[in-house]
Amino acid sequence: MRKRRSSRARLNPLAEINLTSMIDVIFFMLILFLLVSPVVEYGINVNLPETAAKKMAEPESLTVNVKNVDGGTRIYLDNERVTIDELGQRLKAIAAGRPDTALILRADKALNYDTVVQVIDKITDAGITKMGMATLAKPER
Repeated sequence: MRKRRSSRARLNPLAEINLTSMIDVIFFMLILFLLVSPVVEYGINVNLPETAAKKMAEPESLTVNVKNVDGGTRIYLDNERVTIDELGQRLKAIAAGRPDTALILRADKALNYDTVVQVIDKITDAGITKMGMATLAKPER
């Protein structure tokens, strides 16, 4: 004899949630992040004259300009021409009076890397820690 099921037993909702498709999506996203994360580069863009750098605006900031003129290097501290040794001495005197002095370095992109590093060494040896490098804004497309 056959048992009859009531209509109530047939209409009960399924109480389990099917997680298979959700696990597949999460697994796919995990693999995607693992593949994409090494491709994304973090760090400093080396092509400084074309970066989209923010302007450093401080009311009492110094400006050091390093220019390539006729194969020689000219250094200016607030529009006054100095030698690299004078630059170090003057910056030490300024940093002694105002230790929180900010400095903006404007270096010609045609300069040798060694020349710019020597100027940066003089700046850091003087005790100036707040330094920014001026760059041109990258043209928007």
